[in-house]
Amino acid sequence: MINLNSKPVTMEVDVPDPQEVTEYVQDVYDKLHEDEKYYCAQPDYMDRQADINAKMRAILIDWLVEVHMKYKMRLETLSLAVSITDRFLERQQVKRKKLQLVGVTGMMIAAKFEEIYPPEVSEFVYITDKAYTKDEVHAMEIKMLNVLEFKICGPTVVHFFERYQRLLDCNEPQCHLIQYILELALLDIQMLRYSPSFLAASACLLSNKLLKLKPSWPAIMVKHTKLHESVMRECLMELATLLANGGTNQLQGVYKKFSLTKFHNVAQMAF
Repeated sequence: MINLNSKPVTMEVDVPDPQEVTEYVQDVYDKLHEDEKYYCAQPDYMDRQADINAKMRAILIDWLVEVHMKYKMRLETLSLAVSITDRFLERQQVKRKKLQLVGVTGMMIAAKFEEIYPPEVSEFVYITDKAYTKDEVHAMEIKMLNVLEFKICGPTVVHFFERYQRLLDCNEPQCHLIQYILELALLDIQMLRYSPSFLAASACLLSNKLLKLKPSWPAIMVKHTKLHESVMRECLMELATLLANGGTNQLQGVYKKFSLTKFHNVAQMAF
């Protein structure tokens, strides 16, 4: 049986490792908190699109999750790809036949920023079953970069998730559970109502509650997130609903991913 109990938090997790730049951690996260609002799309942006809707967006992102896993890309790449896609769609009218092109190009742009060896353009063309050409992908890349004014790398939920799971001293199964919750949230456009840091904190809190860890929201989390448990209640309930419906949702990409042994089968856990 998998041991899902984290070790108790007894001290700060930052260690005197030069690679961890411990002396700058607080400044870095203060800056991320300050900047995140500039890189968030509004949850109602789809109301201004004439030919696509929130359901099509969800289908696209569910597919991007599969693309992301196929090419074994970093967590940051998926989160950034969705952010780029949302921010572009917020500013630009897109026909439904071009929606997949926007998504795969967003993934390509994100991969160039986050991956040491990003997939080639030809691989992104292949993964769309050659629905688009290399030239079309390059043209969309230029268009997206210009529409976004080359403001690509903003704080995403992964930046905060990585920090918070270390503060909580999460073991690997709990980290995968939090990741599963956050990837389910990517599919729901209404979750754009919450900032990345707030969403990451709420997912961590939900995981603690599901695993019956005490305290569910330690003082160290209040200190570093500046959030009390009470203010996350609404987001917590929405995430719990997404989790409860994960196995019955028509979109199964995220559920199937986290049903794999490498992710400790967290999607199949019963709470």
